[in-house]
This record gives sequence, structure tokens and C-alpha cells, in this order.
Amino acid sequence: MTASVALPEHAETLLATQRYLQALTGIDDGRVRRPSVLPGWSRAHVVAHVARNADAFIQLLGQVLAGEPAYMYASQDQRNADIDTPAGWDLADLRSYSIESCAGYATAAEKLDAGRLDAPVSRTPGGPVFPVSMVGRMRRTEVEIHHADLDVGYTAHDWPDDFTTALVKRRQDELAKEEAGGPSMVLVSTTLHGLWKLGAGQGPTIEGAAADLAWWLVGRGDGQGLTCSAGPLPTLARWR
Repeated sequence: MTASVALPEHAETLLATQRYLQALTGIDDGRVRRPSVLPGWSRAHVVAHVARNADAFIQLLGQVLAGEPAYMYASQDQRNADIDTPAGWDLADLRSYSIESCAGYATAAEKLDAGRLDAPVSRTPGGPVFPVSMVGRMRRTEVEIHHADLDVGYTAHDWPDDFTTALVKRRQDELAKEEAGGPSMVLVSTTLHGLWKLGAGQGPTIEGAAADLAWWLVGRGDGQGLTCSAGPLPTLARWR
């Protein structure tokens, strides 16, 4: 595979995908049926989701290439059903599907040219629109976070520093857009250069490794490794 010149973070996504697919070779039939980090999802559900997500981006990128309205899923219900089906497959089929879908995504991404980066796309028809240039970052996020969700030895502390920093900044921006009255705090990293203000930038100071901050901000774990100047960590809205 060659890295796309057009799609941002494509090379980094390919490397993350290689790490993820290698991790799948170390999971046996028993482990893949056991719970993942995500409540209600087995590891098989996580693997199925990562593959289906690749398929969704393949569809979207193909529609952009064809000059058609571009979206990832026909509906949220269809997206959920599409995960449940492969989650029940045997491990060999699930692995093969993962390899094929990841390779298909890489091929589709590498066909995108710089002149189409501003093309409007959406998650579902009629949903909020975003430029197709965001797809590289979105796919990288899916692969990195869900690799850690598998709980097979790869954690947020294994994420590349640029990814961790960007994820914290993304959550800062997302929480700033939420309804008034949301949590206000200051995040301080003890491992990477970074100080982020959420909300009004007042309130408690949350301090810890950047990886632990990012993991908590995306709704994983209970904030292990973090300290809060006001005692208990603030309650965050569910990450979508």
C-alpha cells in the first residue's frame, strides 16, 4: 500500500491498522467472545464494528469519487444491525473480513485526490455534514481507540503522542460546544506538553498522564491515574 497524498493522517492510519490487525492474531475463540472494555460489547462486537466502519468509509469515498451524495450508513439502526451480524461469525471469518475491509479502505482512500477534499459528506443521509478531508482522522481514531478497547495488551499509553494530544484537544472542542452548564475544568498533562481548559476554564484541575486524560475523556475507565483538585472527578456526558 502507498500513503495517500490527499487524505490527512492516512499514513498514520495505515500504521495503526497494521498494529490492530496483528493484535487480532493473538486472540483465540474463547477470548473473542469475552467482554471488551465497552459495556455490552464482546471483543467480537468491537472487531465487527471496526470492519463495518471500514466498509462505511469505503462506501462514502466511492460516492465522493462518483460525485454522488456521500454518507456512511443508511441509518443508525442499519449500522447497529450490520455490527451484530459479523459479531456472531467464527473467529477465522471475522479475521478474514477484518483484513479485507481494512485493505479495501486503504485502496479507497488512496483514490481520493486533493481536489475533492472539501466534498461534503455525512454519517447518515440528511445528517450533519463534514468535509471528506476529516475521514483520515476519523478512521485513525476508530482503529486506535477500539484497539485499546479489545483489552489485549494495547492501551492508551501505546498511542502515538500526536494522536493522544489531538484527541484531548478534540474533546476540549466538543465539550465546549455542549449545552451551558457542562463541566468546567483545567486539564494538566504530566507526560506531554499540554494544558487544556474546558468550559469556562475554571473549576477543578485534573492532572495525570496525557494518555489517562484522553482515555477518561472518551468515556473509558474510571479515571485511574488521574487526580482532581476538588476530590471526585467531574461527570462527563457520554462520548458519541
